[in-house]
Amino acid sequence: MNCALCQEREANKKNTHYLSDGVIRKCLNIGGTNERERGYYFDISNGNPFVEFNFQRIDEVNLEKGLGRAPTEEELENARQIPFSVDYVFCSVCEKSFTEFESQFSNDIIPKLRNADLTGVSHLTFEETSLIRMFFYIQIWRNSICEEIFKLSPKVQEELRLIILNGQTENINHFPLAITFLETLGGDIAFTENYVGSTSDRNPNIIFMNDFVVQFFGNRDSINYQEFYGLNDTADFAQSVNLEEEAFTVKILSNTNRKELLNNIITTEKVKQSLSFLEKSFDLIWQRMFYGFPPIQIKREYIQGLVGNDDSTVLKYSQKQIAEYTEKFIWDRIRR
Repeated sequence: MNCALCQEREANKKNTHYLSDGVIRKCLNIGGTNERERGYYFDISNGNPFVEFNFQRIDEVNLEKGLGRAPTEEELENARQIPFSVDYVFCSVCEKSFTEFESQFSNDIIPKLRNADLTGVSHLTFEETSLIRMFFYIQIWRNSICEEIFKLSPKVQEELRLIILNGQTENINHFPLAITFLETLGGDIAFTENYVGSTSDRNPNIIFMNDFVVQFFGNRDSINYQEFYGLNDTADFAQSVNLEEEAFTVKILSNTNRKELLNNIITTEKVKQSLSFLEKSFDLIWQRMFYGFPPIQIKREYIQGLVGNDDSTVLKYSQKQIAEYTEKFIWDRIRR
């Protein structure tokens, strides 16, 4: 198979991180360390209503404490995979060009954000417009190649490929692009509170990369405002979207607002998705057994038995635990 970028050389590179390892690593690692193959993350944007975990060589006590349960066999199998990396999609030559831009971004831009006093700062402007755009174009384009749910139009995908392939630095600011930096205070361990992954949204396409959130629009006409759980605000949305800019604007979300955003996402989106799935599955099981829909009161008792007074509790359960609870609940009803 040929390299997805140059489309000429053999795709011979193993373990290419399609979301920059230097940015996301502290988020994925226990304690926020920079060590490889430690830590765990969960995916909030897949089609599975159960939170999916991936982890590498971590202490079992800490793992169970973090998950609230023992890992499943499937999760142990997934642990062998390195998150957000692929094999034999790109060639070593193109990988080197990725690394050059990523290293420059890490050296020139990240210290101005992670090591800065951002108290009271809502936006920062940077003169390094081409560098910032190229870095995030690489993330966006590679993600569109490697993540099934993350879709760009073929035209936009090809244009980004050519920009990256040619190392183009001029006239590349015609794609609307909003970058939000999540101020993350509390030492390295605080980075493990952040998320890594992408959503299935389009216009904007959204990627979470630890303390960076990327919003990408295919063209000027596709710009539209979405509040997205507190990420965006009508008061500064226009200012936060870069388009044909001379200096690049990065929105700053304070540490307090960062925590609120992440909590809103996980509790609202995943909890809602999980509860809806469980209700529909319970309806289906009941119909197959009793040839009718379950009484509303029984369905309420079923959900109440799982979550009590805190809906977010549903995220603690594995699929196996849910199945076992459901079977026991129904048989207990039959025996009454």
